[in-house]
Amino acid sequence: MNNYSINKKLLKRIVYSINKAITQDIPEYLTESAKETNNAVIHLRGDYINHNLRRYALYNNEIDLIPFRRFFWQGRILLDSTNKITYSICSSTTLHRIPKKKDRSNPHFLQSILAVENSECKCEYVQDSLFPIDAFDYETLEDDYKNTFSLLANSEEGFTHYVISYEANNNQVISINLEVLDPHFNVVFERSLNDYIVPDFADLTQPSDTSNNTQTESESTKSLIGFKPGIRPSLIEFEKEG
Repeated sequence: MNNYSINKKLLKRIVYSINKAITQDIPEYLTESAKETNNAVIHLRGDYINHNLRRYALYNNEIDLIPFRRFFWQGRILLDSTNKITYSICSSTTLHRIPKKKDRSNPHFLQSILAVENSECKCEYVQDSLFPIDAFDYETLEDDYKNTFSLLANSEEGFTHYVISYEANNNQVISINLEVLDPHFNVVFERSLNDYIVPDFADLTQPSDTSNNTQTESESTKSLIGFKPGIRPSLIEFEKEG
């Protein structure tokens, strides 16, 4: 049974960044810049999440945001150097749509990341894969990874990639989950992060510090119990750190 490191301190800040973007930043934008139409909002969500990650998640020098480009679109990968983990964030709808899209001329960046970083991740029970195995060969995905994420590709040690997926509706976050996927988008490990959907705390309203205090734990997948989709648990107090 595989064990996967859980950096609670970082995950709380990731969830905070997502929640703030959806429940505060976008509503404020819509209020302050009222327009006849608001077509830009679909792109603003990701921009606000990345902005919040820069402000709140980089609490020590081992956490960083890695920039990358896909044509005219700019993205960010969150890097935890201590635990050798990379993170990407997307909506649950987007995550489920990626492997279903056929006739891609180029890999989706997440396909390339999973092929390289999660090549050793094995799903215990594999159903029919949504991601066509022969859509892109490994060499193509590896080349795309190296070209897109050159800072990661030059590392001497391998990383494992975690996807943070969220579901939102009407400026409210319904659920947030951590998922480790194999190269064919099968779920190897998952954990609900709904417990971390918390109110605005004073220690997160200031720019990130540079301390090296990282709180981690390792848990077996058997010990994880997720929440039912759409049910938001009671808000909990932020655990004291340090």
